[in-house]
Amino acid sequence: MIKDFLRKIFSFIEENEYSGIAISVGTFLIVVLMSLSTFYEVLELKLYDFRFKLKPSIQEWDRLVFVDMDDNSIISIGTFPWQRRVYATALDVLKQVGATQVTMDIIFPDKSPAQIQNDIYRSIMSGENSKGTVRLKDLKGIIVDNDAIFSEALGRMGKVFIPYNFSNQPPTRDLLDLYRTERFIRGKWRFLELASIPVPRERQNRYKSLEDKGISGISYPIPEIMESAHSFGFVDRDSDPDGTLRRIRLVRYHDGRLYFNLAMKMMIDICGVGKDSIEVRPGDRIVLKDAFNPLTQEKRDIAIPIDDSGMMIVNWAGPGPREKSFRAIPFYGLIDFSVFANIEGGVYDILDEIAGHEGLISLGAINGQIEALKKEYLESQSPPVKREKIEAISALRKKTLDVKSGFLKVYDDQIAQLTKMKNKTGNKELDADIDELRNMKRACEVVLMVESLKDSIVVSGLTATSSHDLTTIPIATDYARVGTYFNTINTILQGQYIHKAGALLNYILMLAISIIIGFIIQRVRARTALTVIAGSFFGLTFIIIVLFAAGNIWIDQMGLTLSLLFPAVLLGSIKFIGEERQKRFIKSAFSLYLAPGVIEQIIENPDILALGGENREITIFFSDIASFSSISERLSPPDLVKLLNEYLSEMTDIILSYNGTIDKYIGDAIMAFYGAPVMLEDPALKACYAAIDMKKRLRELQEEWKNQGKSEVISARMGLNTGMAVVGNMGSRTRMDYTAMGDSVNLASRLEGANKYYGTNAMISESTYAFVKDNVEARKLDVIRVVGKKEPVGIYELLGRKGNLPGRMYDMIELYNRGLDSFNQRDWKKAKSFFRNGLQSVDDDGPSLAYIERCNHFMQTPPPKNWDGVYTMKSK
Repeated sequence: MIKDFLRKIFSFIEENEYSGIAISVGTFLIVVLMSLSTFYEVLELKLYDFRFKLKPSIQEWDRLVFVDMDDNSIISIGTFPWQRRVYATALDVLKQVGATQVTMDIIFPDKSPAQIQNDIYRSIMSGENSKGTVRLKDLKGIIVDNDAIFSEALGRMGKVFIPYNFSNQPPTRDLLDLYRTERFIRGKWRFLELASIPVPRERQNRYKSLEDKGISGISYPIPEIMESAHSFGFVDRDSDPDGTLRRIRLVRYHDGRLYFNLAMKMMIDICGVGKDSIEVRPGDRIVLKDAFNPLTQEKRDIAIPIDDSGMMIVNWAGPGPREKSFRAIPFYGLIDFSVFANIEGGVYDILDEIAGHEGLISLGAINGQIEALKKEYLESQSPPVKREKIEAISALRKKTLDVKSGFLKVYDDQIAQLTKMKNKTGNKELDADIDELRNMKRACEVVLMVESLKDSIVVSGLTATSSHDLTTIPIATDYARVGTYFNTINTILQGQYIHKAGALLNYILMLAISIIIGFIIQRVRARTALTVIAGSFFGLTFIIIVLFAAGNIWIDQMGLTLSLLFPAVLLGSIKFIGEERQKRFIKSAFSLYLAPGVIEQIIENPDILALGGENREITIFFSDIASFSSISERLSPPDLVKLLNEYLSEMTDIILSYNGTIDKYIGDAIMAFYGAPVMLEDPALKACYAAIDMKKRLRELQEEWKNQGKSEVISARMGLNTGMAVVGNMGSRTRMDYTAMGDSVNLASRLEGANKYYGTNAMISESTYAFVKDNVEARKLDVIRVVGKKEPVGIYELLGRKGNLPGRMYDMIELYNRGLDSFNQRDWKKAKSFFRNGLQSVDDDGPSLAYIERCNHFMQTPPPKNWDGVYTMKSK
């Protein structure tokens, strides 16, 4: 059943020109169905993360600075959560150093617990101030209202943003009681005005996709904060199905109003955009009209792409963890600054003293340059000029901090001197002085570090290892969520949005790729298909990665890859199976008739079965059984066939072992050639080695036949020639042979016949001899003119492999060659003497006997004076 199904598939592909396209469309539909599953979505998201790790980071805006509530800050300040007056102190410091905007990534839904000031309490209890009477105002002074202190600090700082959450739980009775209080109602009214935009009833339907039906209300900050914070933003974070945070929800619709993410509220403030200048288009964009971009110093509309849920894909900056992107200072630095910088004789007095008169003049000059640049900035109307001034001011401020940091070298010098003195004298009392110098240097470093926050956009949040406010993003795991705000703002200001291709575009691309690859695979062979599949896969992957890295374009890599691989692998497998079946058929059908090399070439390229040929240099081999006619007359047909098959089988095996190609059997004769269809290295040498081995094997067979008592023993003659010949399939469209034709083929045949005259069994032409003379033993026989050719050709007897002849053969060959030289000099008598002496070593040497006979003839009938030494053969 399976075989029948596969046979039908094979037939469908082979017989239908566009079957590959049909299969491609089918696999495309399967991929479309798969794309609707969560498993598919998760795989695509993982591929997206892989691309994100490969892409270069976008630039980070240097005004974005984290104030980390890190492990060192918790160690320095105390157990977290801290009292709210700690945050108040930090806000006052940020106000003092000139931070532009501050965001506290901490939710304040509950009031602080009451706290007693121990020093006032002890004073009252001791009666020092009351003189035995405790007044009401004294009791009020005992209680510390941390919320009021924090609220007042919020008001002093000005631009402080506070987060809140949406809740899916109904409010408790206590919360309902709180919601009815006059102060909460007043704070909530202010909260709604600052955190959201009302939507007219007639327009509310267009924002339904931004609504979460599971939300029942808002977890409001305490009234004191709602009354004093600059604005508020929600911090709901939506992860993808695999738990990774890739997108940020910028806007949400709830109870007739549009609410904005905390990062979005910061962004709106940074760009100086009012409520009336914000346009929200679900599934398209949020437009901040006439917005000021501090990076470009231009005022224009900023369009932020969002999906139907109001989410924007974040272009994460940095190589990985939050602490490796954007600038950061520890939170404890703000608290230490409040001590080091604001006391008489504090850090600023110390720095002025260290700087000296010249240092102060240098700093004054830099400050003068900064003020001049500020004036030029305010007066200019050109965005490029404004950018230039801002960059110059930033560079000068950095220079100021570098100059001040350079002043601290004096502490290093003093510490080094005291350490050297201590080591020399062993005076341990110097340790106290060294520690004091180190503490003073650290105090100065903290102050300078906090000073760098001037004109910065500050976000302060918890990043300590004890924090659970962690997430996974495409470039890092255990990423502090506080980092999402700056990455969101940075993506918008840089304009480096990730544009995700829509479903329709992805499907069109998937279908196009499926059809194209199916069309190609159907028209190439299986092995070529593997190359096409691999090349297409890597090429497609490269294009997808480049589009993402260079253009921030997110294409469905999973879908495109499957749309490529499914039809390609399916069609390639079917073709591979079909070609394997074809190979087995060819091998079984032709193995008895063609050499393995020919079969393999047909398998590699079935087109060579077509008629045609090519001109190629080959070595042609002919062999024939001596006196075969008389042998065939004496043997019965079965015995003749058996003897002939045994001989031909042995000879054929040797020819094929040297990669020769059997052209044909002509009765007892064998025609073969070397160098086609498979190109060989040294085809002439392989042909000669095969002929030598054939001579050896034939002698062994002759002994075996004699031992078996057979009366008929076969001997053979061989002829070899190297030259150009036309090689290929010759014949008709219904019947053809792979053969060789040309003069070089005819000459090889003539040489095989010429053995009869010289009494030899293996003769090669001078063209073959030229290729093999360094590797075989051969002797020159003559220069002859064969039947059918006018040009003479030199001929040689092939004797054996180099250095592999019996000693008597070398003795005979030496005498033979001397005789041949005398013969060519017309000294017939002397030549005859050498040939006779050679017969004493090998008494049946055919060439020597032939030349003795020719010497006798020339002694009686000398050749004419113009004789050229060429012997003309009278027969084939």
